[in-house]
Amino acid sequence: MANLVVELKGLSYTYPDQTVVKAEGIPFLVQPNQKVALVGATGTGKTTLLQHILGLLRPASGQVRVLGRDPVKAFNDVRWQIGFVSQNPDEQIIGPTVFDDIAFGLRARRVPLLQIEERVEAVAQELGISNLLAKVPHHLSGGQKQKVALAGAVVACPQLLVLDEPFSGLDACCKRELVRFIGRLNQELGMAVILSTHDLELVPDIADLVYVLHRGQLIMAGSPAEVFTCVDELRTAGLEPPAVVQLGMQLVGLGLIPEVPLSLQAGIELLQKATSDGTVTSLLV
Repeated sequence: MANLVVELKGLSYTYPDQTVVKAEGIPFLVQPNQKVALVGATGTGKTTLLQHILGLLRPASGQVRVLGRDPVKAFNDVRWQIGFVSQNPDEQIIGPTVFDDIAFGLRARRVPLLQIEERVEAVAQELGISNLLAKVPHHLSGGQKQKVALAGAVVACPQLLVLDEPFSGLDACCKRELVRFIGRLNQELGMAVILSTHDLELVPDIADLVYVLHRGQLIMAGSPAEVFTCVDELRTAGLEPPAVVQLGMQLVGLGLIPEVPLSLQAGIELLQKATSDGTVTSLLV
């Protein structure tokens, strides 16, 4: 398929201890400007799949293409088109100051100093960390470190942003801030996004396509509405659908609302509409 950002089929990888990790079944395809969530229980191989996309692992079998190229063979070219944020930002923060860390990739590309300063300040302003630019990053809080790692990943405006469990350990406010920022990157810059997670609550806010990985198989692919209403399949995969989806399915079953909401606000609006047109009242009388 032409113009795919990522194409992954029949992946299998064997670690040095002979542990075999697979991602077979449905092909994993990412279109330009698409926001994709890769969900699965802890230990199912989500990180291994992402490392193949990054060109850090070579598959024992299967096919991986990123921007039309083999990410291992074309590593030095493809890596500059990918921004990456790991679940542990301490593993990727290397600069002596926050400014230096965010600027690292731009300096490696030999971007002029004035442009570096402008870009770093702009992304820091967007993430609310301008006051941290002179700080030593390893002294920051977990949420601040995650913002620094994200700023460094996107400051060069890559074509693809890859996030591995980016919300682990963050408070609700910080999660919402990152979701909004990632959404703006996608909408304004056309940046494709791949997010891995085992927590489905935020997925409807950040993804328009969801893949489910279970026991080495990509078993489902679809919109959040299509995937999250397959409750039995998700639970078989060790996942729990968002609470608002579970409640919404019950309300649909009772005839109180016409469709399953993916967010609390959507659920409130559906109930308000049902109340105003008399649907709820007539069913409860």
